[in-house]
Amino acid sequence: MISTGMFGIDDMLGGGIPEGSRVLYSLEPGVDGQLFMISTLYETLEKGRSCLVIIPHTTVDAFLHDIGQLRGKILPAKENKIVFLDSVDRERIQRCAGKGSAAEREWQVRIKKLCTENKVDVIFGYFDVIYEDFGLEKGLALLSRACCPQESTIILENLNFEGDTLLEAFAARKSFDLILAIKSSFRPLPHFNYFTIMYTSWSTELHRSVPFLVEDGHVVPYIPKIVVTGPPEAGKSRFVANATELAMSVDRTGLGGNVTTVAMDFGRLHWQDFDITLYGTPGQPRFDPMLPVILHNAMGVVLLVDATNHGQLTRARNLYKTITRMHVPIVVAANKKDLPGLMSEEEIRKGIGISKNIPVFLISAQQESDVADVLESLVDSITRFIY
Repeated sequence: MISTGMFGIDDMLGGGIPEGSRVLYSLEPGVDGQLFMISTLYETLEKGRSCLVIIPHTTVDAFLHDIGQLRGKILPAKENKIVFLDSVDRERIQRCAGKGSAAEREWQVRIKKLCTENKVDVIFGYFDVIYEDFGLEKGLALLSRACCPQESTIILENLNFEGDTLLEAFAARKSFDLILAIKSSFRPLPHFNYFTIMYTSWSTELHRSVPFLVEDGHVVPYIPKIVVTGPPEAGKSRFVANATELAMSVDRTGLGGNVTTVAMDFGRLHWQDFDITLYGTPGQPRFDPMLPVILHNAMGVVLLVDATNHGQLTRARNLYKTITRMHVPIVVAANKKDLPGLMSEEEIRKGIGISKNIPVFLISAQQESDVADVLESLVDSITRFIY
C-alpha cells in the first residue's frame, strides 16, 4: 500500500492506496488543497520509495522551496530517491520538438528513461500545464500505463475548472483507481474546505465528504461543531459529559428541585480521527431565539428526548422543525430506555414527525457505549452529507 500521508484518510481508504493504482487529486479553484499531493510525496519518500515528480509549471528549486514552506519541513532532494521533469525540461522540449506529436513522443521518451534509470516506484504529476499543452485526452495518455512502467503508482494533481461533470466521466470510464476531490463549502457559515472520496476501484462503499483543516503542514479531518438539543430534562448534560473528554456545564436548581442548564453544555473530543466540539443547549422555550444562531455554525445535530415522557414530543417536534430548516445532518436519541414507560420508536417518530431517513436510537445517556453509537451514526451522516 502507498500511504497518503494524511491523518485518518488511509483508514478511510482501507489502509491506503494499492500499489500500481492511478490516483487523481482534483482541486476546486480557490481551495487550499495543495498539501494533499505534497503529503503523499513526503510520506512516499520517507518510506524509501523512488519517485519521479513532473512539475512543468516551475523549476526544481522553486518547487522545493514552495513545498517546504507549505509542509513546514524542507525536502532534502539529494538525500532522497527523487528525480524531476520541470519547466526547464518543458522549455527544452518545446524548442526542439514544438508542441505537436513530436513533443508528445519526447515527453514519453524522457518519462520512460527516467523511470527505467531510477527504478521509479511512484510518479507524481502536476497536470495543469500538460493539459494546456496537449489537451485532456493526450495529456492523460502521456501519464498512463502506455508511457509509464506497469508496476508504478501514478498520482496526479489537477486544478479542475469543469466541476463534478469531469470527475463523474473519469469515474464512469474508470480512468483512475482513486478520485479525491478537494472543495470549498457553499454554506456561508461555517465556511470550510472538505474532500470527497468520489470513486475507488477497490470498493463501492468509500464515498465520503469530510471537512478538513490544515494545521502545522498537515491535513487534518475536522468536524468543528455538533449541537445537542432537546426538551428540558431530556439528559443533554449527561450526554455531553459521557461523550467528551472535557465537559463543562452551567446549571441551576429550580423551584421544584430540578437541575436545568442555564447557559451551554460544552465538551471536546477526538473521535475516529476527527476533532469535535459538542454544545448542549438549554431546553426551555425562552432560549429558542439563540438556537438558530447556534445551529447556523453546526455540522450536525443530536436531538435528544426523554423516551418515557409523552409530554415532551410536542416540544421536540418544534425543535425538529427548526433544525430541519437549517439543512444539517441530524440523528434523534431517545433517552432513558432503562426506565418504565418507554415509548416505541414508531411512537417517537410519529410524535415528532421524523422523516424515514433520520436515524432514531433508543439509548441511556448514562451508558458511554450508547452515546458512542449515536455519535458514530451522526459522524457517518456528516461524511455522507451532500454539501
